[in-house]
Amino acid sequence: MADVARPSSGEARACAAVALGWQMAKLYHSPVPRGLAEDPRRGDRLPGFSGFSAATHTKWLSEQIIATAGGLVADPPPALIRALDDVAGRLRTPGLEPDGTVGAVFTLHCRLLEALTVVDFRLGKAYGLGRTLAETALVPAAAAAGEVEGEFRELLAAGRLITVKDWLVELKTVLPDHAAYAVSCGLDDWHDWVAQPRSPADWRAAQAVMRTQGYLWRELITGEKAAVDMLNLSGYLAAARQIARRAWPVITAVVLIAVGVVVALVLLHSIPPTARLIAALAWIGGTLLAGLKASGALLGSAVKGAEGWLWMTELDESVVQAATRLPPPARHHRITGASVGAMALSESKPPPAPPPEMPATT
Repeated sequence: MADVARPSSGEARACAAVALGWQMAKLYHSPVPRGLAEDPRRGDRLPGFSGFSAATHTKWLSEQIIATAGGLVADPPPALIRALDDVAGRLRTPGLEPDGTVGAVFTLHCRLLEALTVVDFRLGKAYGLGRTLAETALVPAAAAAGEVEGEFRELLAAGRLITVKDWLVELKTVLPDHAAYAVSCGLDDWHDWVAQPRSPADWRAAQAVMRTQGYLWRELITGEKAAVDMLNLSGYLAAARQIARRAWPVITAVVLIAVGVVVALVLLHSIPPTARLIAALAWIGGTLLAGLKASGALLGSAVKGAEGWLWMTELDESVVQAATRLPPPARHHRITGASVGAMALSESKPPPAPPPEMPATT
């Protein structure tokens, strides 16, 4: 693979690193297939993806990982090459011990994280983000009946989400438009849902919803689908309504200024009535025209085009609503005001441990 696929927006290499992390998590948490990776039996129609065996799906997934890694690490170190070959060879050979295959996948993960971090620290962080989000969605969705609640609470715990949300803040510029904010808010919504007392039926129902949620998160952060493509007419109208509400204070201030000046002119008895009326009308017209022109220029720069900051900010919230799936009746409540689109690093995150001291040398 000469180069990574170009996403809808964002930096292609960062999005590919996120996808690679997601693929590795999926491979690690999938059951090790025991059958052969072979074509299905020929029939009257050509087979689709679901017509192939689980062993074939796993083989394809490993080949996707090899192709994506080759596009990100131009000169892979020998340790990474050996890890890639080991995993590919094991998945092509049926009957091997599953623990050995899982261990090979674990080693490959370590070598990939190492190589990507050395090439570009942002790629290593993007890889970690994809891996973490994949585990957040895939592990609870596939958990056994008695482990569902524990997996949800562990993977959506506040301490774990601090790290994930910080990564989203740091990678927001290189991720596709609206993706980081939408995923961050979605994680908050799921954390709030998980923190409440739930019945066993609620946890079972949440598994299917989380499976869909993970699919939407993957589409967003890998650039597989543009965030605005998730919106319908109501999403755009909601953004437009919020912009109109922001404009009202400016327009109201202009009108109040005009009315105040008119009242002052009317109360000046030293000026003839006709002159006062003409001056008042002229002032009203001039003030409203100047005020509307100024507010229009301000709002125009904020809304005009696809990159107007106000329009893009309000679209953030519309995308969150479109991309967040919660067990009913829970849903994302639109954020309004100055906090819309706000993302900041957590201040409660503990500092990293200092590196170990090097031994003294003579």
